[in-house]
Amino acid sequence: MTIVKVLVDAVGEYNAGDIVTDAPDGLVEIAKKKICNAASGELLAVIIESDEVISENPSNRELELQSELQQSKEREEVLQEQLDALIAENTLRDLKANAKELKISGYTKMSADELMAAIAAAGGGSVAE
Repeated sequence: MTIVKVLVDAVGEYNAGDIVTDAPDGLVEIAKKKICNAASGELLAVIIESDEVISENPSNRELELQSELQQSKEREEVLQEQLDALIAENTLRDLKANAKELKISGYTKMSADELMAAIAAAGGGSVAE
């Protein structure tokens, strides 16, 4: 998928400031060949990366969207860390339950890795990972 930003009005059906995701081949060629307006010399369109602010003077909407994107990425990172912690906690709880069933002494003070090794040594069946 190619994303193109139109820089001037009336490039096909697009106008200045339009960001076209999955741009048609003709628009992609205009951007790749860096075709300029014959009268003004202005560049018609550019290919952009999806996560960058794409002009020297971004519009307020572009800045707002960029800010929202950054906040979303930060929120995703926090949520991923929380999810990883919950998964680790559940894994540890399952390992401790398994160790208790196998009557492994000192299981309450063992780490997940120690529990896995102790369960395997005790001949425990499936070990949660």
